[in-house]
This record gives sequence, structure tokens and C-alpha cells, in this order.
Amino acid sequence: MRVLFTTLGWSSHYFPLVPLGWAARAAGHEVRVLTQPALMEQVLGSGLPGVVAGPDVDLRAMVGKDVKVGPGTLSTMTTWRDSRELRARQAVNWFTAITESMAADALAFARDWRPDLVVYEPAVYVGPLIAQTLGIPAVRHLWGTDYTYPHRELEYELLSPLWQRHGLGPVLPFEVLTVDPCPASMQIPAVPHRQPMRYVPYNGPAVLPDWLRRPAERTRVCLTFGTTLAKLTGSVVGAPEVIEAVRDLDVEFVVALAAGQRDGISTAPPNVRLVESLPLRLLLPSCAAIVHKGGSGTTLTAAAAGVPQLVLPTIADQFLNAERLAGTGAGEYLEQDVATPERIRAGLLALIDSAPHRTAADELRQEIERQPSPAEVVGLLPG
Repeated sequence: MRVLFTTLGWSSHYFPLVPLGWAARAAGHEVRVLTQPALMEQVLGSGLPGVVAGPDVDLRAMVGKDVKVGPGTLSTMTTWRDSRELRARQAVNWFTAITESMAADALAFARDWRPDLVVYEPAVYVGPLIAQTLGIPAVRHLWGTDYTYPHRELEYELLSPLWQRHGLGPVLPFEVLTVDPCPASMQIPAVPHRQPMRYVPYNGPAVLPDWLRRPAERTRVCLTFGTTLAKLTGSVVGAPEVIEAVRDLDVEFVVALAAGQRDGISTAPPNVRLVESLPLRLLLPSCAAIVHKGGSGTTLTAAAAGVPQLVLPTIADQFLNAERLAGTGAGEYLEQDVATPERIRAGLLALIDSAPHRTAADELRQEIERQPSPAEVVGLLPG
């Protein structure tokens, strides 16, 4: 079988697809990953063959102008709850514009290669566009909590002109199956055609550093700020406040940064180790807790490691991830307006000392491990 995976040019959207891509290759299927040029290095680094579709898009120009950070903006938890429709409409418009830029190349490749199945992440509508054009099944592959599905009717409405331009009829339901690596206790209700799959953390290739081969000499905590927000704003949002909050604690803090983010942090106290491009799956098993922004990859990687989490959400699905995680008892979140260094420090200390949070985090880890493996799920794919 020929399986075409497709994703936006964002590593945070692609990495959750990699384990199923590996499993499909191991089962003997042909796999291609269709995406924008900016992601091709990460695709090749994952060991899967890539196909370029369309140009790169200036995400900061398109999206960043609508992302505001600071008290009293739409990036606070309270106003996010009140503005979901506005945010959903903005997001669908962004993703539709990116799909437009990819569509011609994507359809040309698909008509030539003739895949039997399309596997797509929810923000790339070129997947269902290919599937409906060729009359093949489409499998929707989530990255975490199902942030986009509650706005399905809005997606149909805004995608209709694109479908018409490509000679298609009404926008049809996108998926025959939804592969879901998010544990049910964290997931929203009523995910369509849900097929659970074990979350297997993949955060990019790396060499294990020497210091991680030895046991930590004192309590270790991970601080990380993700990649998406930095792309959209051009800065490592929240890093100075969090580092200031932990300056005098008798804890080893490892600040896990993406490549190029170190320049956004001027100084660090002696108890803080700055590392770049270190996959969280290697670091988190040695940590007692993690502080992060609430991106799906970070949230689920920490959940798979059984690590209690303090989430400081700022944009988009980070809020939903924070709420759903807190509902399991495996973590807490602080809304942006109250995430002062003092509150971050107190919240982190409470998390480290909390037996109930550790127990809940371990239960969440066990729930993830009980889900079918990617190898098992490959056998259930249509096509």
C-alpha cells in the first residue's frame, strides 16, 4: 500500500506522525511525507522520504500579527474561552491560505504517485483535498487534544471556495478514521471515528549527552518554552520570568531550548543548565517536574514519562491542553495574568512535593502505555 502523510511545515505538527510512518514502513508499505520546504530537514532526519509542496509561508507575518502576549489580551485563559469562535475562524483562514499555496504541487504529485491512503494532521487541508479529488480514504492523525474538531462546520464553510476552485462538490467529512495518540482521560468527548494509539515520543534525532548518562545529583526540573510561540513572536516568551522564579531554589533546572533560542536568554543562574536541541524524551525520565507552555508535543511527552507538569499557556491549543491535563490531576496551570515569578515558584514547589500529582502522572503514563502500539494501528488502516 502507498501511504501519503501530509503536514504543515511545523515540526510540532509533524513529529506526532513519525511513529505511525515508521510502523507503516516496517510493515512493508511505501511512505511519502508531503510538506513545505522548511520542514524537509526534519522529515529527512526522521528517516522518512519527503516531497516538497508549495513555497514556505511567512508564518510570523500571517499569524504573528494576531498573536498578542501580555495581560489583558486574547492570550489569557478567560478571554480565550470567550473568543474561541474568533480564534477558530482565524486559524482556519491561516490553514486554508497555506493549503492554497501547497495545493497545485500536492495534487500533481498525488495524481502521479497514486497513493492508496492519505494520513494528515488536522491543520493541513491539502490531505482531505487530495483524498476527495482521488476518491481515496483519509485518516486524520491528531497531535494531542482535538482542538479543531469542535469547529468542523466552520471548516466546511471556509473551505468551500477552495473545493469549488478545484472542481469538487461540497466539502465532505474529512476522515474515515481518527488516529488519536492523546489518552482518553485528557481528550475531549466525541472525537469522530476514534482509533486510540499509544503516544510514542519523537522530538527529533540527538546524541545522548554525557551528563544525562549519570544519575542527577539533586532534584531535576525541566523548563521549556516550545517552538511554535517563538516562531510566531520572534522571542522565547516567558523565559526570563520563569528563570527568575527559580533562581535561588536548591534544584537543578535544565532549560531545553530549540536551536537558536539561546540568544533570547541573556544570563542564567548557577542552578540552570541551558541546552539546545535536546529531545525531551531523553531528558524527562530524569526529571521530577516540568514547566512549559502547553504545546501538545511537550504535554504528551511529559505525560508518557509520568512527569508532573506546570503549564503556563499563552496561545491556541495550549489552553485546552492545560485544562484537560489539570483535569487528570497530573498537573496544574497558571493563567497568564497571574503567572508572576512568585506564583510560578510556589506552584512548582507544590508540584514537586505533591504525592497526589505524582500518582496521577504515573496513572496517566500507564494509560498511555495501555493503548495499541503504532504497529498494531497500521494493521487497522483502510486502503
